[in-house]
Amino acid sequence: MDTALQTHWPEIMKHFDASIRSSRFYTFATTTPEGEPHMAPYASLILNDDCTGYYSDVFPGKTSRNLKADPHICISAVRMGFGLWFKALLTGSFPCWPCIRLYGTVGPSRKAEPGEIDRWRRHMKPYRWMKGYKLLWANIRTVRDIQFQRFEPIQLGPMPIKLNNGL
Repeated sequence: MDTALQTHWPEIMKHFDASIRSSRFYTFATTTPEGEPHMAPYASLILNDDCTGYYSDVFPGKTSRNLKADPHICISAVRMGFGLWFKALLTGSFPCWPCIRLYGTVGPSRKAEPGEIDRWRRHMKPYRWMKGYKLLWANIRTVRDIQFQRFEPIQLGPMPIKLNNGL
């Protein structure tokens, strides 16, 4: 595991939390057995304190098939919001990373622990009243673990990123 990942993990977790609140999903990127890129939106990622995470793979599809052949994944989290981007364009710098990519490997599907299900339900709580929640996520039973190896903060061209905490 990359030392920078461990050092910046608290800030990465904050970024991913802000990202899911602003854009409502992360982008999971995998590679097909033919070597083609595949991207899909996921909202169910939970990050742990130890540079790992898990997500619900409720509807196995192309992402699951790709991970079966190659367990490597890249997850992108973009901070959205007019205010952040407008202020950055106005001042010429970002107060935080606008985007972070996490690179890791995904384990096989396994039965979720009760604590993981409870944590996941708290994460998805804003959607529980929606019909789509009942169709997609109400009966989560399995998760897949992710071990992250490194991260990549994305800088847009020459615009500097001035993090408040000096990272």
